[in-house]
Amino acid sequence: MNIANGSKGPQVVRFLSIIMSTTFCFLSLIFTIGNLSGCALIDHGRSVYDREGIRIGIEADPSVRPSSQTVLNNHPMDLTPTELESLLQVIQVSGYSGTMVGLITKPEPVPLFTPKELSTISGHLAAAFREAKPTERVSFSLPKPDVTYSEDRTVGFLFFRGRYLHVVLTDHSSFVRTDTGGGEYKDIRDTKGMKLWVIGPAHAATVPDLEEPQWAHFEKIHISLAVKEVLTQTEKIPAARMSQGGIGSPVPLPAAVSPESRQGSAPPEDLQLQIRELSDANQELKGRLDEQNERTQQLQDQIEQLRRERSSSDPKGPSFKAVPAQ
Repeated sequence: MNIANGSKGPQVVRFLSIIMSTTFCFLSLIFTIGNLSGCALIDHGRSVYDREGIRIGIEADPSVRPSSQTVLNNHPMDLTPTELESLLQVIQVSGYSGTMVGLITKPEPVPLFTPKELSTISGHLAAAFREAKPTERVSFSLPKPDVTYSEDRTVGFLFFRGRYLHVVLTDHSSFVRTDTGGGEYKDIRDTKGMKLWVIGPAHAATVPDLEEPQWAHFEKIHISLAVKEVLTQTEKIPAARMSQGGIGSPVPLPAAVSPESRQGSAPPEDLQLQIRELSDANQELKGRLDEQNERTQQLQDQIEQLRRERSSSDPKGPSFKAVPAQ
């Protein structure tokens, strides 16, 4: 028995050594995960305003890569609340609730923010941009307006980079979330068919590829504005309409027009796009017609030249010999 126990002694020692080594590795892994989680919590963001369900905050911008020293946001940014309202009032969003609804109905764009929401959050957004760092962006989360309680919210992010204001939208309270049947609050893959629009006379910016942000994986709904151009265009709207409508008459801003008053009419962006497409199609058809006419004229010239050459070589015309029957 002593010999048997002695032979098993080294095996027990090795077994205990393996357990201790595994435990040490497991504890090290937990410690590392804890540190990473702590860092994530620290970098998660900080609140600027949190009251009556409205949350404005600052968080790390995932489109800014830690290794990049050239791709940074223009933060802090000093803008007035009025300037932010002028920028954000031109943005609208369309979408639908549920897959079947999106297949049978045409989404009607609505303002991204109502005039009341804009007047409430513009000052806090301005304060957030004055505090934000070049590697951060401003977040917003607003409850559904004019209801006592709803789980649907308007959620997104804003950041300035180069000449542009970039707007990211992940949810909007106008479109009821799709019922997943599993009790989850929201599937981050469900974008509700949302699309962002810019109403005239402003227009969405076409960002060059080198300046296009590297968007996060689930942040597919976004739009960009050329800041100076939009501010210049929106400043001209009240003056132009005031001169037509009379002095002292109230002049609604573009985003203040109710969606109900535009039922049955296509968005200005759709009409402009259709006009451009028709114009391009007409230009293409005209080009093809001109090319066809040119080729027809060339063929006619060649036929006429062949006739002249044949006439000059045989002025009496061709002679024909009868072929005897066999």
